[in-house]
Amino acid sequence: MAEEWNGQRSLQTIGLAAEEERAYRALMNLGRTDAATLATVLDIDDGEAGALLLTLTDRGLARMHADDAFTAVPPDAALGGLLADRFEALRHGYDALHGLVSAYRDAQRRFGGDEAETITGEVALRSRIDQMQRRSMRQMRAFIRTPRVTARSDLTIHDEALARGVRYRMVYEKAMLDLPGQVDRIRDLTARGEEVRFAAAVPLKIIIADDDAAIIAEPGTQPVALATEHPALVALAAALFEQVWSDAVPAPQSDEGAPFSSEEDRMLLSLLLAGLTDQTIAARLGVGLRTVQRRVRDLMDVAGVDTRIQLGWQAARRGWV
Repeated sequence: MAEEWNGQRSLQTIGLAAEEERAYRALMNLGRTDAATLATVLDIDDGEAGALLLTLTDRGLARMHADDAFTAVPPDAALGGLLADRFEALRHGYDALHGLVSAYRDAQRRFGGDEAETITGEVALRSRIDQMQRRSMRQMRAFIRTPRVTARSDLTIHDEALARGVRYRMVYEKAMLDLPGQVDRIRDLTARGEEVRFAAAVPLKIIIADDDAAIIAEPGTQPVALATEHPALVALAAALFEQVWSDAVPAPQSDEGAPFSSEEDRMLLSLLLAGLTDQTIAARLGVGLRTVQRRVRDLMDVAGVDTRIQLGWQAARRGWV
C-alpha cells in the first residue's frame, strides 16, 4: 500500500516531495493565503514558505493571485500533470530496461557468458516460474498482461510460499479482466493473501523472485523469455515494478472500516478506479448495468461527492482501496 501522511495516503508516490505535500495540504485548508501565514501554520520561516509556494505554483498545484497571494488548485485538476510525468518516467524506465537487456544479451553472445539464458516453450517456462516460487524466501513480484502463453501455476506451490512468509505482489493489466473467470480468480488469490493491483497498462511481463532472479518475457504471443540472475538486470526490473506498483489501483482487501455492504462493492470500486466502463464491470461481476450504476451512486453518496473523479480521490484518501 502507499505510504501515509498523518493517517492519509501520501502523495510522494507521484513525485511530490514531503515538504511540498505538507505545504499543499496546508494550502488547501487555508484558502487564499500568503507566505507569512503558511510559514506560521507549517512552523517554518517566511523565506522557506515563499519558496514552497512558488514551487507548488510551478508544478501546477497552486495559483498566484497577487505577488504574495496563493490558493490551492483542486486535486483532481492538479494531480493529472504529475501522473502524466510519472507515466513518462515509466516509459523511459521501460526503454532503459529493454535497451539494457538487449545490450546484455549481445554481450553474452559475444563472450559466452551464462548469467542469462533464453527459455523457450510453455512447459519449460512454467517449470522455471514454479522453481522460482519454491526458492523464494521474501517476495514474488510480477506484471501480468495479455496474451497468456503459459498455463496457470499449481496453487499448492503458491500457498506453500505464502505459508513460509513470502509476500506476493502482482500488477494486472486491466485487459486481463476481460478474460473469462479472471475476476473470480483475483478474488481467490486476494483471499489467499496475495496483494493485487490494477494498471491501465504494464510495459512487459516480468516475474521477480526476491531480489535475486527475474524472468523477462519477449514481446509477442510465443512463450519465450529471458531468465537472469544478473544483479543489474534484476535491480532494474525491480525498480520498474515498484514504480508501476505505486501508481496502480489496489484490488479490494477485507476491511471492517470500509463502507461497503459486500465484497462485490469493494471489487466494483477497484474495477471502476482501474478504468473499466460500467458495461465491462457489469459483465465481470455478473450483474446488470443499472445495478453497477446504482452502486456507484451509493458509493458517491457515502463519500459525499458529486463526481466519479472525486469518488476516486476520496477512496484513496480514506483508504477504501
